[in-house]
Amino acid sequence: MSGAQNYENLKSKYGDKRKSQMDAAFELILWATSPTDMVTLAAELKSDKEFLFDYLVDLTAYDNIDGVDGSERFVLVYQLYSQSTHMRVRLKLLVGLDTQVKSLVSLFLGANWLEREAFDMYGIVFEGHPNLRRIMMDDRFVGYPLRKEYPMKQRQPFSDNIKFHLGQTPLPLSNEESGENRVNLNDFYNPNVLLNLGPSHPAMHGTLRVMCRINGETIEDAACELGYLHRAIEKLGENRSYHQWIVYTDRLNYCSSLANNVGYCMAVEKLMGLTITDRTMVIRVMAMELSRIIDHLVCVAINALDLGAMTIFWHFYYWREEAYTMIESMCGMRLTTSYARIGGMSYDLPENFEARMRRFVEEFPRTLNEVSNLLTSNRIWIDRTRGVGIISKEDAIKYSLMGPVARASGVDFDLRRDRPYYNYPNLDFDVAVGTNGDVYDRYLVRMEEMRQSVRILQQCVAKIPKGPIWVDDKRVKIPAKQDVYTKMEDLIHHFKIFMEGIEIPPGEAYSSIEAPNGELGFYIVARGGPKAWRMRVKSPSFMLFQNFEQTVKGGKIPDAVATLGSINIIAGELDR
Repeated sequence: MSGAQNYENLKSKYGDKRKSQMDAAFELILWATSPTDMVTLAAELKSDKEFLFDYLVDLTAYDNIDGVDGSERFVLVYQLYSQSTHMRVRLKLLVGLDTQVKSLVSLFLGANWLEREAFDMYGIVFEGHPNLRRIMMDDRFVGYPLRKEYPMKQRQPFSDNIKFHLGQTPLPLSNEESGENRVNLNDFYNPNVLLNLGPSHPAMHGTLRVMCRINGETIEDAACELGYLHRAIEKLGENRSYHQWIVYTDRLNYCSSLANNVGYCMAVEKLMGLTITDRTMVIRVMAMELSRIIDHLVCVAINALDLGAMTIFWHFYYWREEAYTMIESMCGMRLTTSYARIGGMSYDLPENFEARMRRFVEEFPRTLNEVSNLLTSNRIWIDRTRGVGIISKEDAIKYSLMGPVARASGVDFDLRRDRPYYNYPNLDFDVAVGTNGDVYDRYLVRMEEMRQSVRILQQCVAKIPKGPIWVDDKRVKIPAKQDVYTKMEDLIHHFKIFMEGIEIPPGEAYSSIEAPNGELGFYIVARGGPKAWRMRVKSPSFMLFQNFEQTVKGGKIPDAVATLGSINIIAGELDR
């Protein structure tokens, strides 16, 4: 059955009594009629044997203060995905200022932090949520940052400190409630101790905090805190032009800036109905696979370093720098690249790129083999990683995990294969899938993914098509520098793109790529003009960190360090 027919069947089954529409990316939107209907609809879609929408990909909201979508103040948005049919559906619900919405945590455990984020950013209250409180902003913060009336440059200095008392904490642990269950820290002989793992701990990289209740070396309970690396990226996305916002995507996962650039530009191009050139497609695929290699190199190297294996760090960081040097030749930058453009690329490939890429894909696998010989059968590495930080396949789905972490748990899902984009359908590669879901399997999956990325790069560099790197569309095509210097019309056009921005028609689209850590999505709501009405970033790290506090329970403190390194939290996309 064709994809279009599948969507027609879905629409006829669930859209008869509800408003339905298609977005700019030709995906179905269903409007729930009430908060109760939203819970009913989500439950029916999850249990539907024909469609089986078992993944909650994202949950967010946007401000409807302009009244375009109805009389209520907010629109709540749920993104669901089906592993069996590879279909997506978007559920939307109009929410008033005083409306309470039913929590979906009982259906999707991954909704926990997402609902807290919607509460934190917009003030939407979720009835029945197990722990509804701010998640990114300080408890003393006043207001809701993503509401349209909240000023872009408003600051809130806090003159008073949060008061900590013995036996109390602003991070309630699951077993630490009022009454008999409360830990009495005044009791010297009580074996339970509250320990802050981070943000100062080196393995937490200064941006993560996990409050642990420990009994000896065993973590009996844990609660994660985030918000140490605020970037206000989504707020900036609604106050900068579509073109200006490209540079902010670099600051999401700063280990794979190229993938962020490409994923965002692809979303805007879907909104505009643009199809990029064949040459640009191949360049973007190579950029994303280089990003995947760099990200996995950093992940495995730092994970090994945290566990005492410094030799691996030096082996891998040499090739990380080699990859960055190649990227520098492509766009002039190493870390924050800003290489992709809406409708094209900032630069074409340099003359010597193909030779350099052939050398990279020929020599890099030898280092992979060397590291594999050092680690894969190493007794110490096995003892520190095998059976540690286990995430079951069922939990991976419940918590909406994707990417290498989910694949290591046996979830056979990869957007490059299951919802292919660009020229991935024409490329020969395998999806690495593990079975045990522990630190060791996550290491093996990433090692194999780097080998598969090398295969993809080999195929791309062998058949880089000739031709332009820009679509022939004056709305987005940036004039060549020489023309800007010599032709008045091109100078004016250049200034209009950079100073006024690109005009995007009203509409919305969700677009995602298989980023190194999992699904990286951009949900854009456009009201017309050069700026987005809603710019949402669906980041992998947010869901991965949510699951971390569950994963480390029952393990040892050193196991928590090993587990954190293996799931590869990047604070830039965690806090956004």
